[in-house]
Amino acid sequence: MDARGPCFADRHVDAGFSLVELLVASVIAGVVLCASFGWVWTVAGLARAEDDGAQAATLAAAASRAVSADVRAAVGVAQPPAGRDPSLSLCLVHDHTAAAAETVLIVWDPARRVLWRNASGTYLADHVSRFAVRYVLEGARRLDGAAMDGADWGAVRGVEVEVTTAVGSAKEFRSLEIAVGPA
Repeated sequence: MDARGPCFADRHVDAGFSLVELLVASVIAGVVLCASFGWVWTVAGLARAEDDGAQAATLAAAASRAVSADVRAAVGVAQPPAGRDPSLSLCLVHDHTAAAAETVLIVWDPARRVLWRNASGTYLADHVSRFAVRYVLEGARRLDGAAMDGADWGAVRGVEVEVTTAVGSAKEFRSLEIAVGPA
């Protein structure tokens, strides 16, 4: 029997943890968690930036491919409809053998940051922060859309298109020079 009485006879003195040991372990765990939180936050930020970069690159590539395919399929470039800035839009004429000629209008909406095909019919890409068009005329002369006059539209042999997409802090820029029609 223990000197403290019959209640303590079967208990071991060193069984379990003391309150001080539990408090010390809790403080150490708290310090380790606080120290690792900064590292986890940094890694999460890097992952987010990589994801933003991948999305921006994907959107820019998709928009570039779509615009390039439409320009190459065109038999000519027409003046955009009234109210459309020729520096921010492309009006292409596609001639299909089994169907009537089709006018394809590619327009950038800076307010929504969307690149549209056939006005608001189908969007090619969102997060588009810049879209600019220059026209390549006969003799390799280049003109901005605002400088084009009525006689210039029939002389267009190609277009230069710049597309910039921005997702989060990532930006992706593409510059294309595309001949009109099949090569």
